[in-house]
Amino acid sequence: MAHRIVLLVSLCAAVKGIESKLTSVQECCNAGREIALREQDCTALPRFNSHICSIAQEHCCRSVARKRACDKGIKMGRSRRACERPFFAGSGWETQASQTCCDCCTLGLKMESVGFSCDFQDLQLDKLCSNAAKVCCEKPKGIYPSAKAPEETKTFTAKSPEEANTCRELSCSQLCVANARCDCYDGFQLQRDGVTCEDINECQTGSHNCTAEQVCINTEGSFRCQLSCHPGFKLMDNVVCKDIDECALGSHDCGANYFCVNTAGSFHCEPKVACRDGYARDAAGSCVDVDECQVLTNPCRHGESCVNTAGSYSCRRTTVPCPQGYHPTADGTRCEDIDECKYYTWRLCAHVCENTEGSYQCRCLSGFRLTPDGRNCDDINECLTGRHDCAAGQVCINTEGSFHCRSQTSCDVGYKLTDHACQDIDECALGSHNCGATYACVNTAGSFYCKPKVVCADGYAPDAAGNCIDADECSGRRNPCQPGQTCINTPGSYSCHTNRVTCPRGFHLSVNGTQCEDVDECLIGDKCGSHVCVNLEGSYRCECREGYMFNRVSKLCEDINECTHYPGRLCAHRCENTEGSYRCSCATGFKLAFDGRECEDINECEDKPCSQECTNVHGSYQCYCHRGYQLNDLDGITCEDIDECTMPNVCSYRCLNTPGGFNCTCPTSGYTLAHDGRTCQDIDECATGAHSCSAAETCFNVQGGFRCLFFECPANFRRTEKGSAGNASAVVRCIKTCPDHNADCARDPVHIITSTALSLPTFRHVEEPEEIVLLRTSVEAKPDLLPDEPDVLFDLLATDELNSFEVIKRTQNGMIVGVIRQIKAVMGPKELVLEVTMKYVQSGVVSQQNIVLIHVFISKFWF
Repeated sequence: MAHRIVLLVSLCAAVKGIESKLTSVQECCNAGREIALREQDCTALPRFNSHICSIAQEHCCRSVARKRACDKGIKMGRSRRACERPFFAGSGWETQASQTCCDCCTLGLKMESVGFSCDFQDLQLDKLCSNAAKVCCEKPKGIYPSAKAPEETKTFTAKSPEEANTCRELSCSQLCVANARCDCYDGFQLQRDGVTCEDINECQTGSHNCTAEQVCINTEGSFRCQLSCHPGFKLMDNVVCKDIDECALGSHDCGANYFCVNTAGSFHCEPKVACRDGYARDAAGSCVDVDECQVLTNPCRHGESCVNTAGSYSCRRTTVPCPQGYHPTADGTRCEDIDECKYYTWRLCAHVCENTEGSYQCRCLSGFRLTPDGRNCDDINECLTGRHDCAAGQVCINTEGSFHCRSQTSCDVGYKLTDHACQDIDECALGSHNCGATYACVNTAGSFYCKPKVVCADGYAPDAAGNCIDADECSGRRNPCQPGQTCINTPGSYSCHTNRVTCPRGFHLSVNGTQCEDVDECLIGDKCGSHVCVNLEGSYRCECREGYMFNRVSKLCEDINECTHYPGRLCAHRCENTEGSYRCSCATGFKLAFDGRECEDINECEDKPCSQECTNVHGSYQCYCHRGYQLNDLDGITCEDIDECTMPNVCSYRCLNTPGGFNCTCPTSGYTLAHDGRTCQDIDECATGAHSCSAAETCFNVQGGFRCLFFECPANFRRTEKGSAGNASAVVRCIKTCPDHNADCARDPVHIITSTALSLPTFRHVEEPEEIVLLRTSVEAKPDLLPDEPDVLFDLLATDELNSFEVIKRTQNGMIVGVIRQIKAVMGPKELVLEVTMKYVQSGVVSQQNIVLIHVFISKFWF
């Protein structure tokens, strides 16, 4: 249910105050007297910076108020009625003064009736009582003079006769200044008629200086700041909030098995049978665990957190969350690096582990290289990579982590050993060839050949002398016969004969067919392809390049599948084997880094794939929408407008959807859109002056409009108070004033008629009674009311046809109050009047009756 207006209607005089620029103690005193003459409360005077001025103002106010209260008591005493306190209105000391003067007047009347002297000095009465008794004794039927306003001396600038006449014609409500113009005192503003001055409500305009802990109360011509008390406290002397002792007043709800223990602003029920330590009784009387972490203030030391346990609590060290590679310090307040090499020496690195900030790295010893997994080390074959320093004539032999050089001791035919190195013998230069005159010598590595100078017939070749001689085809490197045959040279040709000696694989029959010789496979065809071929006795082997390994069965260099050989070590994402190597690739949303192994995130947002906002995430991206839009569930890219108007309670009145937002509208008159853009806020026509009420009427603001109120007191009643324009209470109080010797008026129990107004919105549902008006009394509430003690009875005489309202009686701050509650929903627009009677009863007799008329204006709307 929305926020309700709670209207407070008091039987005591409404608090009014005036604050002006007081320049002397006399002016301070005069101001206090004026407050009392207007029948305002002397205990709620505006505060001044000058302490002396405040004292003068308060005591001068009390002096006049005390005399006025005494006048009431004397009048009551002369009427021969009982001097009971409920008949007197005002604060406590005012009602006491009224009762004292009433009693003392009765004493004076009695003394006069029996013929005694009206001199009461021998009785040693106080001055107030003595004067009251003397007045009633000397003038039993006379009129006791009322207190008059003190004459106030003011200095004005002399006006010309013309200006003086004009000022009289203007009839200014407060001041007439130069040029015959009306003006107002401080705290008032001149109205549109140019004559009337109206109080400025500083509390509504925000021109007050009350703090957040204070409530601003508007006064006539000024304002005052009153301390606002929290529930469980009551305001004392308008200065301090005092705790309400619910246990002493009996307003607690502790059962018979509990003790009431008063606390600051509240109370708690203590079981008469105590629970063991760490437990307390709940409302049902069961012992339940006490959460010390909630009840106690900082039970643990700094850096520790409190953990509640059954019947107790424990303190645990609070540690900060640390990223990978770090752990909390001993006190748990910061993160420090983990030395992985110190704690995991046996399983991190094959050779050397070096700690880094937040991580570690592995390093290999000399002669080794780090494997793709970043942890193991492989031997470097310096002999294959050429990273050795063996001299010419030395053979490089690889070892684990190193190599060594071995000197050659013999050379092949056609070479000679020089400085431990085999060098080619140039037979042509040395003349050690056997080429004849018809041949030219051509040097080759390890040999030479003779290039004939003449051309011989097939099967013949020139000799050293240049003569054509038979060419021995069988002596050449290439055997012209089939395997298993022996080549036999013939003049100009050759013949093949089947061998009688069978050679194993890798060997062939010698020229003479008598023995088997090794076949140098490396000279026959391309055995190892692009790899290095090494001839062996009866076989050969291939020295494979990096990325290949030798298959001893097929005697071929076969590609090494590094991806399966080193799973998960080579590539960050995907590994693809290639001939003699491998290639890394990345998953969608990543690209290959410069090292060819790691994968870097692709910032897809650079291509602007989203319709509005894009945020790059690891391996992907996320689209976001501006306020008022939502992401399409199907494509996750397009932003669609949100129709906020389909949501509940978006606008107070009507909602209009717009791209990316919405607009709220209010009814065409009486409302304006608040700063939040959603709530319809009532326009206070009374405060802005946009009303049509006459000077005799009171403008009362209602939800969505205003009403011009006029309430005239009935006969024998006089108006004592009227709310100003814009005042939410619009209270009119009529107090009974009976003419002398009017017995019917005196016997009428109705003493005060209060008329007020209240504006309410339409509530379609009332789940529980809603309090709308609080009626205060000056009668003290007692738990056990004795027959002769005063009481107040409340009765709702007039309501709507559905009986939507009720009045109940209860206790508040030790006093009896009445509460008017709405118990049913009322649909607006509607206007009705609630009439409530408040009967003061003592000893079964109604001694006084007050009537409260509440004009209720119910709006058409719920806001």
